[in-house]
Amino acid sequence: MLEVADEAASSTLLASLWLLDRLLGEKIAAVRECRMEEMVDFMAVRMLVPSVIELEMAQRPAQRHARILNEFGCFSAEQLADANGSQASNRAALADNWRKRRQVFAVPHPDKAARDRDVYPAFQFENGKPIKAVQEVLEAFGGRKTPWKLALWFTSNNGGLPGSARPVDLLAGDPDAVVRAARRDAEGSAA
Repeated sequence: MLEVADEAASSTLLASLWLLDRLLGEKIAAVRECRMEEMVDFMAVRMLVPSVIELEMAQRPAQRHARILNEFGCFSAEQLADANGSQASNRAALADNWRKRRQVFAVPHPDKAARDRDVYPAFQFENGKPIKAVQEVLEAFGGRKTPWKLALWFTSNNGGLPGSARPVDLLAGDPDAVVRAARRDAEGSAA
C-alpha cells in the first residue's frame, strides 16, 4: 500500500505504474533467459562427446585399475569382517580401523553400478590379516600418494628392487626390500 501526499504526485505515480510493470516484466524475462542459458551450457558440457585423445587418456588409468583388481582381486570391508570372524554390527568397522591406522588402503571400485564402496586390494592381506610391510610402506609415503597411485606403486616394476621386481611380488619373500624401496621413492618424490 502506498500513500501519496498530494493529488499531483498521485496522478504522476499512477501514470508511471504501467512503465514500472513493463520494466519489471522485462527484467524477469532477462533473468529467466540468463538462467536458461546457464542450464543449457551446463547440460551441453555433459553431453559433449570426448575427443579420441581424451578417451585414450581416460582409458589408460582405467585399464591399469582394472588390471590390478583382476590380477590380485579385492575385498569389501564386509568380506574382511567375515574372514576375521568380526561380530561387530558395523560390518565395515574392522577395515575402517585398519585404514585409519594406515595398515591398509582402499581404492574406489571402478564399477560404480556394481559397487558404490571402496575396496581393498587383496595383495595387502595374508589369511585375511594386513601384511606388516604394507603399513610401513604407507607410513613411508605419509599420505602423499592417492590410493590408486599406491596400488600402482605396489604393482609396477621398481628399479630399486632386485631385478626391477614389482613390490607386490616381494611382500612375502623380501618385505624389507619393499619398505626400503618405498622410503627411497618417498624421499625422491618429496624433493
